[in-house]
Amino acid sequence: MAYQDKKSTRLKGAVLSFIIHLIYYMPSFLVRWISLAFHKLSIIFNSKGCQVVRKNIQMCYPEKNDQQIDQLVKAYATQSACLIHEFATAWLGDKKAVQSKITSVINQQLVDEILASKQPLIVAVPHIGNWEFVWHWLQLNYPAIGMYKPANFKQVDELVLKSRLRFGGKGFAADRRGMMGLLKSLRQGGVMMILPDQQPQEGAGIFSPFFGQTAYTMTLLHKLVAKAEARLLFARCIRKPSDKSFELTLESPTFEIHQTTVENFNQGMNQQIANIINHCPEQYLWSYKRFKHQPEDKGNPYKS
Repeated sequence: MAYQDKKSTRLKGAVLSFIIHLIYYMPSFLVRWISLAFHKLSIIFNSKGCQVVRKNIQMCYPEKNDQQIDQLVKAYATQSACLIHEFATAWLGDKKAVQSKITSVINQQLVDEILASKQPLIVAVPHIGNWEFVWHWLQLNYPAIGMYKPANFKQVDELVLKSRLRFGGKGFAADRRGMMGLLKSLRQGGVMMILPDQQPQEGAGIFSPFFGQTAYTMTLLHKLVAKAEARLLFARCIRKPSDKSFELTLESPTFEIHQTTVENFNQGMNQQIANIINHCPEQYLWSYKRFKHQPEDKGNPYKS
């Protein structure tokens, strides 16, 4: 990626990098308190961000009344307040600090059994709880691989990339050359992690149902499973009530992943992601504009 070599751009990158370091060294309770205060103000003044959260929840849970939606919005704010310091810890914390975050793992034998059978493995991780710690858990225990899209600022990009690969994981650029390297590594025993619920670039997805709504959904995962003849697992990393650690749960697909069309694959994948979210909806990333890209006959729901 070619970064814009402007003084203002370099300054913004340096400031963001400094802020990340500052957050890491601040007490976690203080960062969480400040973040929660901003979230509460966002709710009080109904900011644009809060409107996106509320709209997503309304679309995904149409059966909820206004009071129930308000409760979920507030619960989401409480959980989201934890993310800032957690991300800083994931990017800057040492091995001991990172390892301490996941205190229980359910169904790890699913990973071990697939690797013992010498089959390629992809782990799909929705944006729930904290996905950064899933990546660290994988690279601390297995030959983890993943695709990497550079950040907008060089200083932040270098910080995040270095942090994500410092425990043995390998990152591949999200381009043709990177894809070839990733497939080769996957076939050689690498365990790939992918975030399946992010909206892909135009031309890299199809419209599939998600919580009963139309969502532009990636076709990449279906292609990777087919080309590598890979097995697939889903994972969720849920924050425990103490706000200090997580429980990681792995599960097998509830749908057929091989010898199926991309339409059927994506429908099954989105349904399983929805089921995962339903385990703990307050920890899902509702601030993401998941339904922004719509067919021509439908408008952007976030503009209404």
